Amino acid sequence: MADPRTIGRYQILHPIGQGGMGTVYLAEDPLLKRRVAIKVVRVTGAARHQATLRFRREAEISAQLNHPNLVTVFDVGVEEDLGPFLAMEYVEGKSLGRHIKDRDLDTETSARVLIQAMRALRAAHRRAIVHRDVKPDNILLSEEGRAKLMDFGIARTLGHMSLSPEQSLDLAPVGEDGAALAQTLALRLTSSGDFLGSPAYAPPEVLRGGEGTPASDRYSFAATAFELLTGKLPHPGGGLTEIILHILQEPVAIPADLPPGMAAVFKRALAADPDDRHTTLPEFMEELIDALPGPVSMRARLFTFLGQDEDGTGSVSMTRFRQAEPAPAEGSGAHDARVRRTAPVKITLAEDPVETYLTTRKPARREPRTGGTDWTQVLKWIVLAFLVLQLFWWLAPALSHVQF
Repeated sequence: MADPRTIGRYQILHPIGQGGMGTVYLAEDPLLKRRVAIKVVRVTGAARHQATLRFRREAEISAQLNHPNLVTVFDVGVEEDLGPFLAMEYVEGKSLGRHIKDRDLDTETSARVLIQAMRALRAAHRRAIVHRDVKPDNILLSEEGRAKLMDFGIARTLGHMSLSPEQSLDLAPVGEDGAALAQTLALRLTSSGDFLGSPAYAPPEVLRGGEGTPASDRYSFAATAFELLTGKLPHPGGGLTEIILHILQEPVAIPADLPPGMAAVFKRALAADPDDRHTTLPEFMEELIDALPGPVSMRARLFTFLGQDEDGTGSVSMTRFRQAEPAPAEGSGAHDARVRRTAPVKITLAEDPVETYLTTRKPARREPRTGGTDWTQVLKWIVLAFLVLQLFWWLAPALSHVQF
């Protein structure tokens, strides 16, 4: 089909993305004079109704959260000739999935992206909203360096699961072996459309039919972090069936060159049992930053950034960072003997003043003394008393002749 010239009130400029079910266009809002991205899903019948419900849900969640690290949704509607559409904030940049393929982000930048995406996901969890599809392709990175979490179309609200008409997968028959289970699940995931989300980043409890929870979102976030920092999926495979089988039956595949500290963090974050994982996203990020290879100054900057306000632009009165001793030589067997020290650092700027504060700290300004005798004040009172006495002696003769 030819690209439309208009969708709703929006003037279409050109397509910027193409998928199996729809297209994303760059458009201009003639009313508000701004550029927007418009997602169109070309479906009919019941599928069109479901897509419309998801778009509306995404718009409602965007309005509720209104977070700087979330893609803002402006409008939702249906075009008869095209299908449901979603007008949202245009982020000039590319997805984290593309950055992973290009391998163009260094360790510190990658950690900053994760911190920002964590803020957005945490804001959703505070409102009892489960994303259910956290993955690199759903995190955009603008050219200015701001990360944006997107695609809440399949999100659910805890306690209001009936808002979503989709049903989770049923458990496989008892006695079915692992390979057959994985093959059955893979077939259903790719053909029936029952499963919403990305299986490669889904935890085992969701693949087996459980509801999405904040713990499952944290698993998907950790899987995204794993791929961003290692370039590999935590559960590899030549196809969807192999990946699902690995998630259901095998522990996370740790690369041989991954530092032991990072390996331990990811083993916990990607544990099969949700109770064995980190209980909060900040806890995961703290441990991950502490385990990152690199200079102490880099980790100090990241801990400062992690401790800033939720929107990443404000400042806080106090934060902390962990400082480790230099890593021992390879083969020394002493990598677990690192000594961690905690130091409070006063933050007054949104940038990274930690390192400057530690190295160029100015002497504290001396305050005036408040204790002891102030002889200046004593002298003033003596002079004042002397003047009063002189005035009295001058006026005394005149006052003696005055009769009252």
